[in-house]
Amino acid sequence: DRGENIQRKAAAAKLFATEACGRVVDRCVQIYGGAGYLAEYEAERFFRDARILRIYEGTSQIMQLQIAKQLLRDFSARGTVW
Repeated sequence: DRGENIQRKAAAAKLFATEACGRVVDRCVQIYGGAGYLAEYEAERFFRDARILRIYEGTSQIMQLQIAKQLLRDFSARGTVW
C-alpha cells in the first residue's frame, strides 16, 4: 500500500515457508517408512502437496535468484564498494 518494493521479502518468505514445509513432510514420510508413499496414508498426499508448493509461483531456485538480484540492486544503489 505504501508503494514499497517488497519483492525480496515476498520471495524470502515463500522460499523459507516452502522449504520448511518440505523438510517437515519429508520427516513425516520418513516416520511412515515405505507406507508413507501409499495413498491410504495422509503422508502421501502431504508429500505431493508440499512438492508442488516448491514449484508453484516460482521454484525455490527462482526465489533464490530473485532475492540475490534484489540484494545486488540494493547494494548497487547505495554505491557499496565490494
